[in-house]
Amino acid sequence: MNEKAAKTDTVVKMENNSSLLFVNLQGGAYFDFHLKELPINPICWRATKPEERRFMGHFVCFDRWGPPSPGEKANGFLHHGEVNTLLWTLNDAPHAVNGRLSGSMMCSLPMAGLQLTRKLELSADEPVFFVTEEIKNLNKNGRLFNIVQHVSMAPPFLDKSTLFDNNSLQGFEDKEDGSLTQDEIVLKWPQADHNGAKVNLRQFEGDWPRVSSFVYDRNDKYGWVTACNPEKNIMLGYIWETRDYPWVNFWRSQENGVPAAFGMEFGTTGLHEPLPVVAKKGKIFGQNIYEFIDASEVISKSFTAFLAKIPSDYKGVERIDVTKNLFVIKEKSKVSRDITYHMK
Repeated sequence: MNEKAAKTDTVVKMENNSSLLFVNLQGGAYFDFHLKELPINPICWRATKPEERRFMGHFVCFDRWGPPSPGEKANGFLHHGEVNTLLWTLNDAPHAVNGRLSGSMMCSLPMAGLQLTRKLELSADEPVFFVTEEIKNLNKNGRLFNIVQHVSMAPPFLDKSTLFDNNSLQGFEDKEDGSLTQDEIVLKWPQADHNGAKVNLRQFEGDWPRVSSFVYDRNDKYGWVTACNPEKNIMLGYIWETRDYPWVNFWRSQENGVPAAFGMEFGTTGLHEPLPVVAKKGKIFGQNIYEFIDASEVISKSFTAFLAKIPSDYKGVERIDVTKNLFVIKEKSKVSRDITYHMK
C-alpha cells in the first residue's frame, strides 16, 4: 500500500494504491474521488451561483434537506442548513490503522445546536471508503432534524449515456410546492409517468422530474445507488443500512438539453420542504420523513462509497449482495462480470 495522506490548508488528501480521495474542511465536502488508472472524478460538480458556491461534490445537508421556514430564514438559516458554510475541525489527521487510512473531523452548528463528528476510512488497496458520522444534540431540548448525503455529479462523467440504478421500493415526484399531497402519484423505478409521457429514470433523457424521491423496503437491510458511465469506463456507488438512510432522492439539472448536474441524495427524508411542512406530513408510504434527537443524545449513521472500472458494454447494476466481509456488484447481464470488494 502506498500510504500517503496530506493536509494542505483546508484540503485533506487520502491515497491508496488504487484511488485518491479529497475532502474540503471548508464545508466538509468530498470533492474528488477517482481511480489512479482512470482519473475521471464523478463528484466534480460545484454550484455556480455566488450564494450557493458552498455546495460542491458530495456535501452534507444538515440539520435539514431543503429550504428554511420564513421565520428561520429571517434568523439566518440557509438552504440545506449551516453545515456546508462552516470550517470543520480536523480532529485526527489521516494515519494508518490496520492497513487502512483513518481520520476524523468535526463541526458544530451554532444556530441549530447540533454537532457532527465524522470518522473516515480508506481501504488499504481497493477504491472504497467508509464513513461513520455521529450526530450529537447540544441543546437542552429535543428537536427534529434531517441529514442527507448529497452526492453531486457533473460532466465529463455525467452525460446522456450515464446509467442510474438502485434497489428502492417506490417513490413520487417532489413538486416542492408546500403541499401535503405530493405522494399521491406513486412512481416505481425505473419507469415513471411525467407530464403525460413515459420516462425512463435510468437515463438522463426526456422530460424528467426535477426532483423525485424513493423509499427503500424496510425488509431490505441495505440500500444502494449507483451511477455508471460505460463509455468512460467508470462506476460510482454507495451502500448503507436502510435503518440509517431510508430514502434516496434524485435531482436533475440540464442546460440547453445538455446534462449539467445530477444528485443521488440518500438520507432520512424524501420531502424537499421546510421542517414545519415535513413535520405536518410526518410519513410517506408509512416511512418517517424526519428524525428526532433528544437533549444530549448521540445518533450514529454510516455508509460505504466505491468506484469501479467497467467495460464499455456494461449494462448497469442489477443488485448488490452484501455479506459480513464482502459486497458483490451484479451486472444487468447474462454474462457474469461480478465486481467484489471488502466491507468494513
